[in-house]
Amino acid sequence: MDEINQTDQHEVRVNDREQLIYLLTEAAEIEHGLMCTYLYAGWSLKRSTSENISEEQLSTIERWRKEIRKVAMEEMVHLAMVNNMLMSIGSPPHFRRQNFPVPPGYHPSSLVVRLAPLSRDTLAHFVYLERPEGTEMAQAPGFESELDYQRRSPRATLTPTAEDFDTVSHLYRGIESGFAALADRLGESALFAGDPEAQIGPELMNLPGLFPVTDLASAQQAVQVIVEQGEGGRGCASESHFERFQKMAEEYDAFLAADSGFIPYRPVVSDPVMLAPIDECGTVHVAARDASRVLDLANAVYGLMLRLLASGTGMASGVAALRRVEIDGAVELMHVINSLAVTLTGMPADAAGATRGGMNFHLPRSALALPQRHAGTALMAERAHELAMALELLAGEVPAVDGALAQTLRGIGARLLEARPH
Repeated sequence: MDEINQTDQHEVRVNDREQLIYLLTEAAEIEHGLMCTYLYAGWSLKRSTSENISEEQLSTIERWRKEIRKVAMEEMVHLAMVNNMLMSIGSPPHFRRQNFPVPPGYHPSSLVVRLAPLSRDTLAHFVYLERPEGTEMAQAPGFESELDYQRRSPRATLTPTAEDFDTVSHLYRGIESGFAALADRLGESALFAGDPEAQIGPELMNLPGLFPVTDLASAQQAVQVIVEQGEGGRGCASESHFERFQKMAEEYDAFLAADSGFIPYRPVVSDPVMLAPIDECGTVHVAARDASRVLDLANAVYGLMLRLLASGTGMASGVAALRRVEIDGAVELMHVINSLAVTLTGMPADAAGATRGGMNFHLPRSALALPQRHAGTALMAERAHELAMALELLAGEVPAVDGALAQTLRGIGARLLEARPH
């Protein structure tokens, strides 16, 4: 492993399987959260020269949108890989995360995760998040942590506890070391006790680079893929997320140098919430009637998407056909969410009308409480049909909503009923 200014950083401790599971669940939440923040920024981008941008600027913005979407999809691969690592050592997959903005203390103070349009500061924040381990860099303005804190216990504990890490690749270096230490102590066959058939592979989800984790070598390979594709910390590959965001920042600066009024994003709110906050926490309530209804529907579809993913992941053999329906349905719902999220960026967020709404990926506490296996398929089909009816009703009252999306939801519901176990 390359040594990159690691002498001043403590090692992430992994004393037992429980602590490794804890670190992997945090890694899953980070990958999930970054995917959402990148999607939000991509959705905020302008789509026409009528939005006060030139043809040249629009062409570059379109390329940025595709690049950001590609990065977000790679974060989805990382989330799937982390879940494969979890399942390889006997843990269930982990799709839960904190709602946005993530409160201080939940992640290290250097890791601020929130939703914002693609301003120059937001892009600088993305560069900071993806920076290689050991890279000295200041946090972007407006994204500084509210508190300066450390999350490291003074001693090792039996109860899994938070570890502090400076970068995401620092966390993964600790996870990799933990796999190696536990494989040496317990033996590989004892450590990798999970059912490989419960994992998500290319036969279930067509994501480049996704593979099952069955032993120490494949666990180390999974970590290496995530680090090199994201932060580029072991070689700084030109296709890493860090390098790609750096290139976008350079192009952004060139446009600003030629036109100081260049703004590539719509006036989308930062840190939107669906429900009125009970305190002044820096969030923005999307209160306009039409926008609030579209946001509600988008979040409900997102909740069903995650439930399908969670249900289709981690199951043992014998239900391959049902798993395929659930995973395929989740992928189809991503397109529905994309359409609703883009629609929101063109809708006034409140009565004043100066700002636009945004999808906030709200998760209620019941979102991933999976129903019983026998009844679960029917319950998810029921939910798909409920959302289809709600979408048709909304499309009839809000012309910007694409009513044809209801057919996607109905199709998913019908296929779930066909595939349910009897």
